[in-house]
Amino acid sequence: FNPKINLSEDENNYYIHVDLPGMTKDQIKMEINEDHILTISGERKSVYDNSQNKSENDEMETEDINENNETKENEDTKKHQETTESEIKNQKNEDNKNNERKYNIIESSYGKFSRSFNIPNDANLENIQAKMENGVLEVIINKIEPPKNQNRTIQI
Repeated sequence: FNPKINLSEDENNYYIHVDLPGMTKDQIKMEINEDHILTISGERKSVYDNSQNKSENDEMETEDINENNETKENEDTKKHQETTESEIKNQKNEDNKNNERKYNIIESSYGKFSRSFNIPNDANLENIQAKMENGVLEVIINKIEPPKNQNRTIQI
């Protein structure tokens, strides 16, 4: 997953806009180090997990085979087991309704990401603001007056 980035500035601020559709601020981590490098990272989880569906299908096939081999004396145990398995499957279905879908095309990107930016020396690293709205992370970094280098005469 490689989120799209927009960088801009005006006379007072630097702006970073990161497109993170479907993500919340709790899924994003921001860090800045002493070298003026701002890193934004996180993970966009997939709403569809094919491996989970496959394992559930494998379990169902195993249950079908076992059903044919069971005798009458095990039917009470089997009914209790089926009820428990049914409750577990119902819970899974409630938690992961999208897993029952058959996807023909998936164009959305998922996975971990990390983007780093060199922040200019005239940025105020003590006053960085960030907000998440409608799937877009906006980072605002205030500019400060850089220290002026004054030439001075040194006597020899």
